[in-house]
Amino acid sequence: MSFDPFGRSHDLAKLAAEGFELELTQAGHLLIRSVPFRTATGGVERGTIVIKVELNGDITVNPVDDHSARFIGLAPCNAAGVLRAVVNSSDQQIEPGLTVNHVLSRKLRDDRKYSDYYAKARAYVHLIERPAKALDPSVDARTFGPCVVRSENWPFEYVDTASGRAGIGAISAKLALSKIAIVGLGGTGAYILDLVAKCPVEEIHLFDGDKFSTHNAFRAPGAASLDQLRLGSPKVEYLKEIYSRMKRRIVAHSYNINADNVNELAGFSFVFLAMEGGDVKRQIVDALEAMGASFVDSSLGVVRPKADDRLVAQVQISGSFPEDRETFRRKVDFGKLEEDDPYEQNIQIAELNALNAALAVLWWKKLAGILYERSRRSHQRLNIAFNKLSTE
Repeated sequence: MSFDPFGRSHDLAKLAAEGFELELTQAGHLLIRSVPFRTATGGVERGTIVIKVELNGDITVNPVDDHSARFIGLAPCNAAGVLRAVVNSSDQQIEPGLTVNHVLSRKLRDDRKYSDYYAKARAYVHLIERPAKALDPSVDARTFGPCVVRSENWPFEYVDTASGRAGIGAISAKLALSKIAIVGLGGTGAYILDLVAKCPVEEIHLFDGDKFSTHNAFRAPGAASLDQLRLGSPKVEYLKEIYSRMKRRIVAHSYNINADNVNELAGFSFVFLAMEGGDVKRQIVDALEAMGASFVDSSLGVVRPKADDRLVAQVQISGSFPEDRETFRRKVDFGKLEEDDPYEQNIQIAELNALNAALAVLWWKKLAGILYERSRRSHQRLNIAFNKLSTE
């Protein structure tokens, strides 16, 4: 399992789900940012409560032995002056890059211990926030701002509070040690990255040797600027820059996978194939099967009947894992695209790319045990004209 304190500690998860803006440092200090407080002059500002957190791995130790806390900002006050809970006001560096301004002490009656860090944090927030709310009832420490974990083992730049709020953090954590490869970062491959980047996988490796061009911008997620298009960056570098804002450990390989370097796919937990057909794909599939790998192929077909001005389209995915190779072999076409194939003419089909990618990621999540499936279906084809989904 990766380091996931906000997913596996119920008290920290509850604070994040309620909308507090949190940060957990490498040394185990929990910062509650943007807490409103009353100043000595009767104004309202925002400061940061700092609480030392004891962890067993990434699970909090409860009940809480230490009743004290720290504060960053001016001395918090009420109408009578500085709060009695402020027992010391002097700058103190408690870890590299973290200096506090005040020491706070709020003991429970009969020297009882706080039951967990949720109870302790809420008590200190209420203590400091209440005088500020008396001046301005609209202020609230629950800003729903980002939560951050300062740890090299954390897969994101900020915490996945969506899973926490939904209570599915433990389910999503099944992907924590996954090392994923995406082969081909055209329209479908880019949308696969968009979806996988939201998952707590350990690493995502991107393989594609093409440049990011104007036609790519019209069938990929997001919106490329004119300046970005003029740079002509490799697709993998362009996409890495975007998604690294959220996801750590995205590795860009600005070349195509072929028979000569397919061994680079060894050791991946899962491989997404989003590339054209032909002998190269067949050689890659042969190698992946020999490695014992699990993978899924995404493909779509678009034709324009001569007597019609509408496109006829279908999307399909075919998955392969050690227990079922035969279905993939029967369903995947390794032939080359025709020269007049509309897909080769860069017709705008972003919605088909997105749909194709979603089906591939859903299949992967079923295989990983994230989504329930009554019986395994390794092949899915959606005919857009007939609104028909066939599976096998």
